[in-house]
Amino acid sequence: MREKCMIAVTMFLFAACDTGGGKPIGSEGGPCYDTGTCDGTLTCVSEVCVDLSELVDGDTLAADSAPDDQPDEEPTDDQTDLSDPSDESVDTDTLTPDQSDASDDEVSDEDAVVAECVDGATESLDCEGSGKQIRECTGGQWGEFGDCIDITQEVIDIADVSECADYYWEDRGDAPPAYTRGMALVFAGAYCHRDRSDVALVAAAKTADTEHDALAWYDEIFSTLGMDNSADGADTLRHAYTLLLGLGMRESSGEHCCGRDQSADNVTADTAEAGLFQTSYNSHIFSDELDTLYADWKGSYEFANHRCLLEVFSEDVYCSDADWENYGTGEGVIFQDLEKRCPIFATEYAAVMLRVSGGSLGHYGPLRRHDAEVRPECDAMFADVQSLIDAEPFFCQFLQNY
Repeated sequence: MREKCMIAVTMFLFAACDTGGGKPIGSEGGPCYDTGTCDGTLTCVSEVCVDLSELVDGDTLAADSAPDDQPDEEPTDDQTDLSDPSDESVDTDTLTPDQSDASDDEVSDEDAVVAECVDGATESLDCEGSGKQIRECTGGQWGEFGDCIDITQEVIDIADVSECADYYWEDRGDAPPAYTRGMALVFAGAYCHRDRSDVALVAAAKTADTEHDALAWYDEIFSTLGMDNSADGADTLRHAYTLLLGLGMRESSGEHCCGRDQSADNVTADTAEAGLFQTSYNSHIFSDELDTLYADWKGSYEFANHRCLLEVFSEDVYCSDADWENYGTGEGVIFQDLEKRCPIFATEYAAVMLRVSGGSLGHYGPLRRHDAEVRPECDAMFADVQSLIDAEPFFCQFLQNY
């Protein structure tokens, strides 16, 4: 439509220029005033006074009177020559009928591929028993759901067939199967959360502080076994958990509900030891990460206690009334109870303690005396868990304790 108008104006101007030689200044068809104006409603175009309203109205009436389904008349060769050859912009109003039809066909095509998802995203469905079916987005489209997988069970299976589960611990005997399973799951959760501040602390390279850092205090033992802790990362995290597993066997024989040492006189809320690693509440002073862990697990226990892995750690483990007894009043009592009923908290808390109060002057007697064993078989078990997660990183979100 604009093209018609422009052509008509131009043709009108040609006509005006041909006949305007004798027309008065400012009149229709005559030359414009020096100020670039014309009489009345006339408009000065190319130094000639013209009545554009008649031209536009006429063009509009002509367009309105045309049938709706009849395409605009294509420009002639002469009209095409009048266009500006330097104008290379594309205007949807000037598309030819064929181009417009093609554009409409593309939008309305039922076979057009529309992105359903973002590449790399995953969706899951619960399986009838346990586990999840997972599908992944590739090329903007959802794939098919795969077979049922149960990452929690796969980690448990790794623990059950490991040589770590068969090891006979010095002065303690066989570990409860529930303990090695639970420790494998807690390590899996830590490995999946390597960017979390408490996990990063545990995975940090050994320090030179033998009085507080268990990795520094045990450096000779680790070196003899070829377990290098000189760099931040997964290896150091795995080795710390290997030592932690040995500490738990020494402190509680791997029983999550173990109460305080009845031969000791530490019976106040702050000093009474509890749980897998026999940790007391007064230990929280060694790192802000300990306070954070305690606050987080204390706050989430009531509505997310399934994440505590109590069902895993407690299978076939006997807990007496004396084990469940707590001492004192205040936060220390709550801490003791949480250590026993939320084994994942007890483990994550003790992992930090290894690095901040696990040396020659640290919180744990078995570490001070080098009584806690470091077993390569258990490091191998954790390495298998690590490989499982490396193969399918999105498994992490389906861990029971994630």
